[in-house]
Amino acid sequence: MRNMNLAERLQRWMWVFPALSLLTVIVGQLCSTRCAFLKGDVLGVDLNILGMLFYSLLLVSALLYRKIYHEDWLLKAIAAVVSIGVGGELILIKFQVQNNTYCPKCLISGFFFLVLFFVAARHIRKWVVVLLILLGLLFTSATFNGSVIPSYADEPSPQFGNDKARITLIVYSDYLCPVCAKVDEQINQTLKKMKDRARILFVDVPIHAGSLEYAEVFAYAWFGSGNDLDTAIKVRDLLFDAAKTKMDQAGLLDLLRKKAISFKADKERARELFRSFYNSSMKTDGVTATPTLVVVKDTARKKYVGDKEILKALGELSAP
Repeated sequence: MRNMNLAERLQRWMWVFPALSLLTVIVGQLCSTRCAFLKGDVLGVDLNILGMLFYSLLLVSALLYRKIYHEDWLLKAIAAVVSIGVGGELILIKFQVQNNTYCPKCLISGFFFLVLFFVAARHIRKWVVVLLILLGLLFTSATFNGSVIPSYADEPSPQFGNDKARITLIVYSDYLCPVCAKVDEQINQTLKKMKDRARILFVDVPIHAGSLEYAEVFAYAWFGSGNDLDTAIKVRDLLFDAAKTKMDQAGLLDLLRKKAISFKADKERARELFRSFYNSSMKTDGVTATPTLVVVKDTARKKYVGDKEILKALGELSAP
């Protein structure tokens, strides 16, 4: 009996690789400690949903081939689908490289997927594999819509607290991020205590669909009230609370009116603020998740990600 090579050995456990890819995507979705700062869709279908459907199809097909229907044509069909998928995977990797923003969940699931490609693709002709990869490249290029942050020109930035302090606290959050909402009140209590000892900056990171409208409303309130920390915190509290019911922007502005909070609705000025302050700040600190806190002391910068790290850092800073 001849010895099996590596590819043949892996083929006996081929179903494991789409299972690991699927598990990686699911775990990434369920993780509640941070919100990934990368999103996209193909033909309007969210990449996470598309990934779960795609890997589920491959898992079922691989199990069917291994356990029940050991037919050559089924293995070739799996190889063809995987080859097309590789073309799509290359576009997604290219997008991450171009934006210098990487999704661990995507890269890990992609690794297992590429192992599956190595195992399956040898069952169809090489020229067919190349054509199918090109087909995947062309299809994904035409249908993929990805975003990191909105890109928009020069605008003064909102700052609060003591602008002459040696310590700067930069709070990165998203109003629709559940972890941000959970720790918002605790963070704000500490910031109020430190307003005479630190310069405080809020940077809204619109990861979730619809959260950009909330970030714009915060900017509108800043346009109307200036660098008043108490007002800024009050507005943030209102926005986080309103996000629980997915209130639209018109409702948010009505809410500010009812609470007697002055604002100036200027979408173009808000977009300039995103480009001149929010985007550049996120790029400087390499922010890829929310909530994130960056503490700047003189020229040193230290980043804390997730609720536990942030609350611990703020607790140490606010201690007498």
